[in-house]
Amino acid sequence: MTTTTNNMNKMNPFTTHTRAQGVTYLEHADFAMGISIRLMISVIAFALHAIFPFIDIARRHDLEATMAYLNERNEWIESQEKVPAIDTQSDFGDTDLQTV
Repeated sequence: MTTTTNNMNKMNPFTTHTRAQGVTYLEHADFAMGISIRLMISVIAFALHAIFPFIDIARRHDLEATMAYLNERNEWIESQEKVPAIDTQSDFGDTDLQTV
């Protein structure tokens, strides 16, 4: 019974990726939603600017600020301790250790 439970935990789609990234589910959700909201605001600002060129893009949502934000968030996620995922087989049939 314990082996079955352990195998199910390894295959849980809600925790496999987050464990591999070294973050909790909530940390991952916060990370991903923060990026998506930030990008959505920038997209809306650029779309409005495309249609109405007299509307300026706020400095905190321009390309330079957006790139800086994404780099900072990437550095944070890369600094988290990575945990190898379970052994998987590649398309070529060899077994390797992958990080999801």
